[in-house]
Amino acid sequence: MLLLPISVDVPMYRRPISNIAIIVITAYYSLGGFANPEFVREAVLDGSSPGGLLSYMLVHGGFLHLFGNMIFLWVFGNAMCAKVGNGTYLVIYIAAGIAGGMAHLVLDGAPTIGASGAMNGIVGMYLIFYPLNNVTCFYLLPLPPFLGTFSLSSVWMILLWLIFDIRGVIMGGAPVAYWAHLGGFAVGFGIGAVLLLSGAIRVSDTECSLADVLRGKTPY
Repeated sequence: MLLLPISVDVPMYRRPISNIAIIVITAYYSLGGFANPEFVREAVLDGSSPGGLLSYMLVHGGFLHLFGNMIFLWVFGNAMCAKVGNGTYLVIYIAAGIAGGMAHLVLDGAPTIGASGAMNGIVGMYLIFYPLNNVTCFYLLPLPPFLGTFSLSSVWMILLWLIFDIRGVIMGGAPVAYWAHLGGFAVGFGIGAVLLLSGAIRVSDTECSLADVLRGKTPY
């Protein structure tokens, strides 16, 4: 089964330049890494160098690994970059990636690469600001209907993936940095909550944040 987000119904009032730059730079280094395994080994997060907390976000273990992270970053990252601004977004992305890497080192310790921690941080922040906005997903199944699209509120899509990560932590056995996912998500969610509750980033009258949902506000 394959399930991927392909778009969200979030209006964008800024060009998400930082997010596009992150995707382009990550793709550049990852594609170079595919051709040069030694480059990947030097960038891996294994606790041997503090620089690994940054370099591990730039390389991936294969095209599917890169594509999966970048499609999530394109869908949710563009929306959040446009919301918080390019400079703030870049800082949050890096902070979430570092936090995810640290969580992985402390709670797992196996060598890892990929932007999943940073990407999940952006998804966590998105949940704060746009829980009820629809996300359109593409699915591919082994049985009819084999493929198609459907839409649902973002909160359900995000919670589904969060459950997968929690299950992965509990069950183990897969070469996936689940603790990096959860660590990045927690930091992005926390930063988003601080930005919202402090008034640093405001929502419009037509938007409905997670705080609004908890207060019982219904979207227009």
